[in-house]
Amino acid sequence: MTNSPALYLHVPFCAHICFYCDFCHQVYDRKKAERWLSALRQEMKERLTFQPFTIYLGGGTPTVLPLDQLDELLCLLDPYKDVKEYTIEINPETFDEKKAECLKRHGINRASIGLQSASAEELRSLGRHHDLEDVKRTLQLLHAVGIDNVSLDILYSFPGQTKESFRNTLQTAVSLAPAHLSLYSLTIEENSVFGKQGKQPLPEDTEADFYEYAVSFLERNGYEQYEVANFAKDGQYSRHNLVYWHYEDFLGLSMGASSKLGHERSDNTRSLEEYCRGNWIKERIPLCEKDEMFEMTMMNLRLKEGLSEKRFRERFGRDFADVYPEALQKLQEKGWICKKEDHWVVNDREILNTVLLEFLD
Repeated sequence: MTNSPALYLHVPFCAHICFYCDFCHQVYDRKKAERWLSALRQEMKERLTFQPFTIYLGGGTPTVLPLDQLDELLCLLDPYKDVKEYTIEINPETFDEKKAECLKRHGINRASIGLQSASAEELRSLGRHHDLEDVKRTLQLLHAVGIDNVSLDILYSFPGQTKESFRNTLQTAVSLAPAHLSLYSLTIEENSVFGKQGKQPLPEDTEADFYEYAVSFLERNGYEQYEVANFAKDGQYSRHNLVYWHYEDFLGLSMGASSKLGHERSDNTRSLEEYCRGNWIKERIPLCEKDEMFEMTMMNLRLKEGLSEKRFRERFGRDFADVYPEALQKLQEKGWICKKEDHWVVNDREILNTVLLEFLD
């Protein structure tokens, strides 16, 4: 358990819009970014009143900010940078040597790079503007300044992807020797370019085949699957994401960010105009105990280690088996869940969503 919330800060600007993305973003404009930074400074004064456990800069594309604005953003975070893990997301086409030096100077010690595919043709079909050489160059720049804890993102089950191209992407990713890999299946969001075009992911059985192959291939190459979609070498797990999966508190700053603090979840506005007026939070959602017990179950069971009975009891004062007796009996009879010492573990994480349905009632 962490002693303080994790911090997520969303940079809502990109050089261009990827076809599958529905996160809060807009094409970078310097004047808009100046207004955003000014509003962010005020939100931080009002809401960031603690030393965070980890910091994660996501987006959008944090590195789309030119060097002076990137430095200004990181200066805002300097008073809080004494953390175990300080991560930034990078799109390779927006990165250079001076930005690498800037990250190092401000204490960033982990980077997440959007590889997505090793195929130039597939990258173009996704609306990406980088290629494999850009990824390699980005890795070299990071290593040159001593940022060696690097994660690569890989996308699969998108239109036009083949078994051969996916295998080549995995082989290429492993050859780059990142500390961490994240594997995401395409979800078509209504407001994304793909959603508006009526695109569809690959058939479910094909997606399942891709996933099974990836798990086996990555584990053969020394990557431990510690969560449904995440793999690490030598225990280099994402500390920040473990906060989510352990169902601990986190504060989200900036447009489109979400928070869970105490018994409340909140979502920030996605409107730049509202944000610059100081109307940070669009919606507050109170969480009752039943909500929290299910959400903790949902997040914990994503992990290889599963759900800890001890942690559940400490949080709610009740035994997990007493809260969900019928669901556990049914799932154990089907062989879908088992107990390993203090932890409840899903035996096949491909059927996790089916398992979680049993806990909803």
